[in-house]
Amino acid sequence: MTVNLVGGFLGSGKTTAIIGAARLLASRGVTVGVVTNDQGSSLVDTELVRSSGLSVSEVTGGCFCCNFPDFQKMIETMARGSDAGSGPRSHAGVIFAEPVGSCADLVATVLKPLAASRGRLAEVGRLSVFTDIRLIRQRLFGRALPFSDDVLYIFDSQIEEAEVLVLNKSDLLPAQAATEVMEKARERYPGKTVRLQSSFRQGELEGWVDILSARGVAAGRKTVPVDYDRYANGEMSLAWYDAFIVIDLPAEIGREVAERLMDALRSATQRRGRPLGHVKIFVRHEAGAFKTSIWNEKDDPEGLRLVAGSHLEVTINARTEDSAEGLRSAIREAVSLALSEKGVSWKVTNEESFHPSRPRPFLRMA
Repeated sequence: MTVNLVGGFLGSGKTTAIIGAARLLASRGVTVGVVTNDQGSSLVDTELVRSSGLSVSEVTGGCFCCNFPDFQKMIETMARGSDAGSGPRSHAGVIFAEPVGSCADLVATVLKPLAASRGRLAEVGRLSVFTDIRLIRQRLFGRALPFSDDVLYIFDSQIEEAEVLVLNKSDLLPAQAATEVMEKARERYPGKTVRLQSSFRQGELEGWVDILSARGVAAGRKTVPVDYDRYANGEMSLAWYDAFIVIDLPAEIGREVAERLMDALRSATQRRGRPLGHVKIFVRHEAGAFKTSIWNEKDDPEGLRLVAGSHLEVTINARTEDSAEGLRSAIREAVSLALSEKGVSWKVTNEESFHPSRPRPFLRMA
């Protein structure tokens, strides 16, 4: 069994890539498990993986490094094929573990401690770090990004410790521009495996999976120095908002209400004018489910058109560099505006709005 850690900044497309890779490996006869992770407790990523028919467990209420014993137990349980999570249950040949998008220092606090328990794990695979190619393009060519210096410190630290650096969402740039970014990244980060990738392109996913499937991970992986004061300041400046919303409405206006909700959330976050990590929405309805981002309709271009029925269950995950209360108020206002349609009944449950606490790793191996 191999554990592959898939890190990277908020909104970089990690979960979509993991699901695509899991399906590819399944076609090769490999059983795959997924472990998701977040500071909050209502996760769109978990819902998305579960809806894809994969075995998924989650570590909530903090990152893998701070909750390492829980994470390790999840890995071991999933490897044995016992009742670890939801979805099909059997011995996992490959596990994808996706840490919180604001988490750094993964080599010292997750990979090395996992490798120290090799008697229970077959192999600890490579650390892949995903980055939205548009963000790293700005960074590599000296252009400003809309985040504070401490948040950018997290972004940079994640990339510095990557073993496989995936320049994801390459389909959102012209081919020549994407190639220029890849060449610049290879020049800036010698020694790393740098990949240009779109998780919607099967051939590019296959290339990533083949890299992860190769044997002989280097035993001498290096720990990158991390300034925990800057790291903590960056994390604590980010606001988290999670909510689960149940909506009951006349069946004939289900799609209209879903569209109004997406538009209202988009407008609310844009009006705030604050740096946005991501806003993810997962919608279950009587005919199925879909996930989307307010910034990237390619997540599921058919999703809204397929909404049917009179009962919607909506999970919202929003991450911005903002105040927790400001973010909560903006989203609450947007939801109220969108769902004020006559005949619509709705209820918010499991709502959380907060700033992450200072990262305190359970174990750090230099």
